[in-house]
Amino acid sequence: MKHLPRHPLNIYLNLKYRNKLILTCILAGVIPLITLGVFCYYQTRNLLLDKEQDALSSAIDTAYNSLDYQVRLYENLVTYLALSEIVVNVSSEENQGIIEKFEMLNYEYDVLLDNISVQYPEIAQITLYVDRTDLYHGKQLRPISDLESESWYASLDDTAAPVWHMDQDGYLCLFRKVPNPYIKYVTSFSRHSLCIRLRPEKLFSVLTDISNDYHLQIADTDETFYDYTDDSIINMSYPDDGWTAKISSPLSNGWVITLEKPSVLLAAPANKMAVTVFIILIICFILIYTVSGLLSNFFAQKVNLLLSAMHKVQEGDLTVHIHDDCPDEIGELTNSFQYMIQKLNRLVVEDYKNKITLKETQLMALQAQINPHFLYNCLSAINSKALVNSQKEISQMAQLLSTFYRTTLNKGKAETMLSNEIKNVKSYIEIQLILNDNLFDVVYQIDEPLPEREIPNLLLQPLVENAIMHGILPNSTRRGVLFLTVTQVNDLIHFTIMDNGLGIPPEKLPLLTQTQSDGYGLKNVHERLLLTYGKEYGLKINSILNESTMITFSIPTQERQMKEQNKK
Repeated sequence: MKHLPRHPLNIYLNLKYRNKLILTCILAGVIPLITLGVFCYYQTRNLLLDKEQDALSSAIDTAYNSLDYQVRLYENLVTYLALSEIVVNVSSEENQGIIEKFEMLNYEYDVLLDNISVQYPEIAQITLYVDRTDLYHGKQLRPISDLESESWYASLDDTAAPVWHMDQDGYLCLFRKVPNPYIKYVTSFSRHSLCIRLRPEKLFSVLTDISNDYHLQIADTDETFYDYTDDSIINMSYPDDGWTAKISSPLSNGWVITLEKPSVLLAAPANKMAVTVFIILIICFILIYTVSGLLSNFFAQKVNLLLSAMHKVQEGDLTVHIHDDCPDEIGELTNSFQYMIQKLNRLVVEDYKNKITLKETQLMALQAQINPHFLYNCLSAINSKALVNSQKEISQMAQLLSTFYRTTLNKGKAETMLSNEIKNVKSYIEIQLILNDNLFDVVYQIDEPLPEREIPNLLLQPLVENAIMHGILPNSTRRGVLFLTVTQVNDLIHFTIMDNGLGIPPEKLPLLTQTQSDGYGLKNVHERLLLTYGKEYGLKINSILNESTMITFSIPTQERQMKEQNKK
């Protein structure tokens, strides 16, 4: 049985969270980037091609203006020479002596032509062709018969305007007929012709820098006068339809300039642009991949931390603490998970609290075994007998015991009012003073008034008992002093029990709230405070060996406790 290909969506869903993020970021970044890159490439390509076309048009306009100026310049020059008196006199058939003709040719005609040649280095030769067979003067004066054999010679008879022609030696020839000096008042031209031979490479040198990588041709309807191909493309072959050409308007002499460039060279800047766009796309892809990797690591790390915390809780570790300050969904999920852990911890603590409650129940059962009315009646009878017999100490002891047990038993309740707790501890202290013949002094610092609120029963008595029994009474070197302080600061009620007794060895201090002692000791008080008010409200014990011991704790006011419970 053939397996069908997996659906791409399923493949994506099965990826790890980090890989999903990377792939999502890449797709979200690369697809618009490629679209924008392709659009920018084609737009830029069209702009570059238009720019090259404009440059080609500008180049041919420059060539047109430069060449038209040169054409007009030399046509004006040949007209000037043909109409000059010296040229007309040389071509004249008037009878002149040999000496006069020699002087005219050498001292006037040659000087004129030499001056022109010096001013115009493009001129290779200036020749006057005359319709006489008896007159020669080097290359500067030749018979017209030298031209009659040329196929183009007939065109000279059709016009008196300058005529351009390329001779077999590669010179560009400019012909102009010389006027007939014997016909007055009417412009008439003889068969005599003046020819200026120009060097094409110098005449057309102004065109060699108009562009790069081009083919330039100058021609009219009959012949080509100039054909130039740039060295960079002279040895390269291009298809016939692979050229882009621009053709100028006809010059004043009928010439047309054709400027051609290989289309592939015109598109070269666009191709470079394509390479640039491709490189930019690669760089952007690398940046997107890098940034997406960093971001995915950040988010995956948050998810992995949450997953690790879940595994620890799954293994039974409820001490995990995880928090995320980001208000996004992952942060909300993380904080919700932490809230669940705290709730589980509270449930566990409540289970532990039930065990404490069981002990308190045992205490209450112990209290219930005592018949309060029987005890109070007995103490009342003792007090009456003592008063009858004038036994004030016995009467005082009976009253103190009555107050102490009434506040201690508290009708079997686990909580009592703060004022009753203070009465209880004062009764206990007074009983200890009577029992120990006032061996120590007591200093009270209790704010008035204190807020009336319920607190756990028997918080102070075990601490005072510990101070008297283990600190003050065993110390025989000095008179003992017991300090009891109850003060309110803002929304906290502070309790301090201090003595100047033996003190506690430093190594035993951390163990006092962890080790269960006989009776209802420090550990029980400490645990009840933590369970009732929270972990920041336990006992704090400081001691200096052989000098003093101070136990402090605080409880919140009713308002503060309600606010803290609402936050939880």
